[in-house]
Amino acid sequence: MSSKLIYGKYLVIDESTVIPSGALYIEKDRIVDYGSHGEITAKYRADRTLGSAETLIIPGLVNAHSHGKGLTDFQRGQLDDTLETWKWRSYPPVDPHLDTCWTCLQLLASGVTTTMHNHGLVDPAGYREEFAAVLEAYKRCGLRVAFAPSLATENVFTYGEDDAFVASLSPELRDLCGQIRERSAAFGEKQYFDSVRALHGEYSGAQIQIMHGPVSPQWVRQEALQQIRREATQLGLRIHTHVQQTQLQQAYGLKHYGKSLIAYLEQIGFLAPDVTCGHCIWISEGDIELLRSSGASVTHHPGCNLRVRNGISPVFELERRGVTVAIGMDEKEVGDDKDYLAELRIAAKLHRLSSHRLDSPCLSSRDLFRMGTRNGAAVLGFDSLIGSLERGKRADVVLLDLEAMSEPYSYEGHDPLDLLLYRGKSDHVRTVLVDGEVLLDQGQFTRIDRDEVIGKLREAIPADYRQRFDTGNRLMPQLRRAIAAHFKPWHDEIERLQTDPYYLMNSRI
Repeated sequence: MSSKLIYGKYLVIDESTVIPSGALYIEKDRIVDYGSHGEITAKYRADRTLGSAETLIIPGLVNAHSHGKGLTDFQRGQLDDTLETWKWRSYPPVDPHLDTCWTCLQLLASGVTTTMHNHGLVDPAGYREEFAAVLEAYKRCGLRVAFAPSLATENVFTYGEDDAFVASLSPELRDLCGQIRERSAAFGEKQYFDSVRALHGEYSGAQIQIMHGPVSPQWVRQEALQQIRREATQLGLRIHTHVQQTQLQQAYGLKHYGKSLIAYLEQIGFLAPDVTCGHCIWISEGDIELLRSSGASVTHHPGCNLRVRNGISPVFELERRGVTVAIGMDEKEVGDDKDYLAELRIAAKLHRLSSHRLDSPCLSSRDLFRMGTRNGAAVLGFDSLIGSLERGKRADVVLLDLEAMSEPYSYEGHDPLDLLLYRGKSDHVRTVLVDGEVLLDQGQFTRIDRDEVIGKLREAIPADYRQRFDTGNRLMPQLRRAIAAHFKPWHDEIERLQTDPYYLMNSRI
């Protein structure tokens, strides 16, 4: 029997339980016991001992919203822009298996043991092979994943006015839009539903969960959303979507349905405890109440929201009102480096301002740690297995170097979770276990050769990548300007439609 004893200066079972000089005993893939170092070493003899007197032991971190890209959009050639004008960027293809392996290595090095992957296809015509290549990468690397194919078929360029918009363009832009529409239609509703059913049958288990991934309610037909709702219930699958990410999306719901998109989802019977809504930035108190009463959860992506100029989600108020919030990097983390601890830290700093009153409350380090562990496990459907280091749960464990985190000195009286959220970063991650298997051992990957993945990924990138990128994106500035001009009248209406946002800070909207 393979057994391990892990000890450290602090053992964090969950956000509420921290054991000084603690130890964890693992057999195979399960946590058997925990307690003080003296108690555990007196009771158990392990095949292997990990840790040190300067180690911080925490549950594996959970990246609750992402799209699985290893190479970032910046590395592929794009600068950040507003969502509605930026989303039609064009990239030369990158090998999806190798790119996902690179994702896994970066996440493990950051202490992330579980991630969500909402997949946008590189090659819609070869979707079966591509999904298999991506999921085999997760199996190869050992990372736990909740995987959702993406569905987006409606409102390709605008919200509700596509035909008139395309007709107003120059012939060259109309041709470009035709190509984009054709690509969007290549993976339609039939292919999507067939894929979710097939992937669930083949892959769902303790390492891989299959989810439904309608990208956003304005991009999916109502009938398809309702079919997703029925099939998710029948198969016991969770649903992950994006809702009210931008001011224009909020305005679309109010203009088109006479209510917010969240209220629309509630009206058609979509919202439920198995639904997670990503972003939720431009939401009202009424929207928060609908999320709370339905049991739906939210993922917060602070770096992404800043980078694509969305705004700041009212996470403090969501938490205060009882909505479960988890943290995701959305492939737009603030440092463009998949440092999950840095993402938790920026979330903590953003939500320190619940009001300007000197005695106002704010989210604590323990609140953010819960969002990055237990809440993430819950919104991805893994909460019975991971999210804390309780007895009987899977042994997804991260060991960090407290000495390096504290260097040259840090006050001994600090809560170790405050120390982690103020000072911790991926450079301090030393060892990572998933299901009791050591996947990162003192900074070295045990299953897969990092240099080999980098080398093969580099070789797989077309030699003429820049030329192909420049050619493929030649007309994009014109299309972006046309989309921005189309929405200009909408902004004149937003002040009338928009209730007070939560984060005015000290500036104008």
